[in-house]
Amino acid sequence: MVLPMLLLALAADAFLANAVWDDGQAEIAFYQVERKTDQYGRANSQSFLMGTYLVKHDFDRVRQAKARDDATDRVSSFKWAAFYEFESDNSYQYKRNYVVNATQADLTPLRQSYTSFDWCSNQYRELAFGADGRVDYLMRSDDYGNESERFDAPANAYPVTLVPLLVRALDFSDGSAREFLMLLEDGSTVPVRATLVGRESLETPSGARDTERIQLHYDSEYRSFISRRGASDETYWRGLEADRQLVAIESESYRMQLVEHVRSQYWREDVYDKLERVTTRP
Repeated sequence: MVLPMLLLALAADAFLANAVWDDGQAEIAFYQVERKTDQYGRANSQSFLMGTYLVKHDFDRVRQAKARDDATDRVSSFKWAAFYEFESDNSYQYKRNYVVNATQADLTPLRQSYTSFDWCSNQYRELAFGADGRVDYLMRSDDYGNESERFDAPANAYPVTLVPLLVRALDFSDGSAREFLMLLEDGSTVPVRATLVGRESLETPSGARDTERIQLHYDSEYRSFISRRGASDETYWRGLEADRQLVAIESESYRMQLVEHVRSQYWREDVYDKLERVTTRP
């Protein structure tokens, strides 16, 4: 039995179930990331391009993968990915890839995975959310070791890679703050409080965007998909259109800002032919 999520006042009609997701395309968005600390947590500025995509598809809870024709537990879901690479001050090159699947109805997490490459090793980590309410954690690496755990899925808890999509979905129409838990790989959780600050115009490389400014506060430490050390306070800016596009995230130690976006069937066409500002691959 799948554990139900506590109500977060997710605006299903306004965002999750909006017709924009039914056009058979994916949202492709690129962000410029600036951060003050490097992959080791040292004070060392880094700058790189991050690619993302958001697409709707059917997910098979039994196979824990995109549903095939013979799927026995099919659910409509969102898949969001973020990927980037950067170089260090030595010979190393680093690649980071984050993917998360969640139900379209209420963003119940289905699976989060992370892969990385550096000159030490490949690494793979995942959280797989079973239909029985249990979560399987797996980590594999020839250099960093191997781990596996199983624990109960806490209610109202979302893995770190799902937070950007969750923030886009949150409904603040009654003026109240929203509270949820961020689930870490060891099964522990971080309480998070999200507050709508107001509306403001934000300058981006593609021009000014009208946005909603949302403040997030995290009660304890965590590892972000942007930085090794997530900030205790983050500011999100999301667009006012039906897709509530993520325009920027900022903290005292890092910032990511939208450079360009398109809607595309990237599995059938070269998305880079449609881009005007982004000329290199992340």
